[in-house]
Formats: sequence, structure tokens, C-alpha cells
Amino acid sequence: MRLAVLAFFASLAAATAVRADPVYEARSAMGACLAAVIDKAPVTDMKIEDVAIHREAAPNLCSVTVSSGDPNEVRQGVLAAVSARAERFAPARTAWAPGGFASREALCNAPGRRALNVVVETAKPGASPVLTATVVEGRSRDERCDQDMGLQQP
Repeated sequence: MRLAVLAFFASLAAATAVRADPVYEARSAMGACLAAVIDKAPVTDMKIEDVAIHREAAPNLCSVTVSSGDPNEVRQGVLAAVSARAERFAPARTAWAPGGFASREALCNAPGRRALNVVVETAKPGASPVLTATVVEGRSRDERCDQDMGLQQP
């Protein structure tokens, strides 16, 4: 796993040397955050170009903040990293109001496993940050994953 994290950092450095690609950087950073929370990969706070990672141990969470790029394209890159995981993340049954964002999505891993959630907040065009995505492990499964509890306000 350490090799994967080192490869992630090396790939970001190589990508920035050629040309910054916010979608690629966001997808790679989200993959690193997922690995940090789920697999305990050694990921720490960092910022390369327009993508930042923030890691906390208590609670077990990791966030990706992207400050450039097309919000919809960056969102697709982040969701591709989430869908590549074996945890089978799916949208929560309870929806969240977007508030000041273009969209806010909550994803939960398959029931019967660890209590993992991913929240992806995509900015409206022209707003910054373009996207914030957070993966967190809770003590127990959030009931909003499995029950429609009405539109949740931020």
C-alpha cells in the first residue's frame, strides 16, 4: 500500500511538470483519501497545484479540495475513484439540499460492512473551491444511508 501512495505522489509530480490536470489530480487524490481511511494508507496533509488533501485520524477522515477545473468534470473524476473501490458505494436514500453548491451528494458503502460515507460538494460555475469531497468512517452506519428522512438542510 505504501508503494501505491508513493506512486500517487510521483504521478502528481510528473503530471504537474507537464501540465496540471485538475480532473486527474482530483481522481488521484480521492483514491489516496479512500486508501487512507479504508486501508490505513499513510496519507498526510498536502497541496499540489490546485488540489489539496487534508487528513485527520480522529475522526478517521480525509478531504480533497479542488480549486480549478470544470466542476462537472472534476466531480466525474472523483466519483470514478469512489466507484472503483470494492466497498460498493451508492447514493444515500436521504438527499441533501445543495445549499450554496450546485450539488451535494452523500454516498454510503454497502450495508453490513464498516460505516463509510463519502460526501461530494460541487460548486456552482465560477465559484471556488470547485469541489470538496470527504470520506469518513463513522462508529455506526448513518440511518440516512438506508432510510429516506426527507430533504436534509446543510
